[in-house]
Amino acid sequence: MTVLENEITEAIKPLLAPYLEKLNGHHYHAQAGLVEIKILQNNSDAQAALLRIDIDHELKQVQISNISIPGALKGQGLGKQLIKAIYIAAKPHGYEVFITDMAPDFYQRLLRRGARSFNDETVQINDDTALA
Repeated sequence: MTVLENEITEAIKPLLAPYLEKLNGHHYHAQAGLVEIKILQNNSDAQAALLRIDIDHELKQVQISNISIPGALKGQGLGKQLIKAIYIAAKPHGYEVFITDMAPDFYQRLLRRGARSFNDETVQINDDTALA
């Protein structure tokens, strides 16, 4: 794990802690190029990704490829807070932050918030993206 993976993990942990305490089981996984948080799904042993962050050190890109806020936690600004924390951790290292593979409504909401369109399913987060 590199410094960036560690900084991203430490930035998102305090944001997720109050919410994860309410869920049955969760697991942080970080290694070079990847930070992932999984939660147990519907009282089973199966895990679902709550957040997956791929880090391409060669291209200096952070790609949030999965951000799935459970229904009970939606509408509380958690997704925006997580994106902002990841962006703040990545920017000093010269990394660009992208959110990929998004649902069309989430894509449109981020565009309205000032994210830049990269393609039909990807936006780039920037200083002008309103995440507060």
